[in-house]
Amino acid sequence: MQPDSTQPQAAPTTSGTLTPADRSTEFVPDKGGAESASAGSLLVWAYLLMWTMLLGFVLMTWLRQQRINDRVARLEQALARKPAS
Repeated sequence: MQPDSTQPQAAPTTSGTLTPADRSTEFVPDKGGAESASAGSLLVWAYLLMWTMLLGFVLMTWLRQQRINDRVARLEQALARKPAS
């Protein structure tokens, strides 16, 4: 039986490390630090942020609309007091 030619066999060097050519064809997992936040908690925080931004936008729009309504009411009262010419 012949070895599979599509899968290159990486041979560690005498020091136990892979050569650059071997690393380019073989998956070597990173031995970095632990994950700092889970994907689930990041998703929850993202949804909380989006809902907070949406509610803030709605509140600001409602407050602006109230000011416009008050101004229109004052203008209507001013027009009603002014005699027709």
